[in-house]
Amino acid sequence: GRFIPSTDFLSQRFSAILIMFYRRYCSIRSSTLRSQTSPNHFGVKGIFHGHAAQRNQVRMNANTTSILSGIKPFRILGLQQIAVGSTEESSMQRLWVDIFGLEKVGRYISEKENVAEDILNLGRETDSSVPIEVDLMCPLDENRSPSVHKPALNHVGLWVDDLERAVEWMDSKGVRFTPGGIRKGAAGHDVTFIHPKGNDDKPIGGAGVLIELVQAPKEVIIKLGKK
Repeated sequence: GRFIPSTDFLSQRFSAILIMFYRRYCSIRSSTLRSQTSPNHFGVKGIFHGHAAQRNQVRMNANTTSILSGIKPFRILGLQQIAVGSTEESSMQRLWVDIFGLEKVGRYISEKENVAEDILNLGRETDSSVPIEVDLMCPLDENRSPSVHKPALNHVGLWVDDLERAVEWMDSKGVRFTPGGIRKGAAGHDVTFIHPKGNDDKPIGGAGVLIELVQAPKEVIIKLGKK
């Protein structure tokens, strides 16, 4: 009589067919991955497919971790001051106070630093800004050192939110500082100076410019940190 397959027989045949297709699929995929990671695939070694893509993802993650680990532990918040020097105090006063209209807010004299300077304010204090300090510097004795009138643009100052950590980090990166370390500046803030020129030991300098780093007080950090 006619053969009528049982349920168990059909189940076994179906399983055998599935196994055959699965083995065929594995064989095709294995060949495809080998060709995609071969030197000749599209003329590029390690094309970004299969295992090669996984390797490159690992590299990308490693690079991202490296970049994040190098985040600076401080922020430069803005311009704190510019300092100009001259032996002609009256000429500077005439230009910056009488002509430009800047407000004089203080005076600083130091025998050690060979300087007499007038401290001016540029701009107004608002909820999100502070005045920029302009220092008019004259030497007490132009034949002594330091010569605060040479160069005429003596230095620029930058607000820093964490001066100690900034100095530590910059020093580790090869930034050269002037002797004296962190000390009180004319306006009462902690300051330090980046040397205009690097040297063999510390190759990074101010590219010819003396740069003052100034510790920002809390209220300045709040205002300028909004930007």
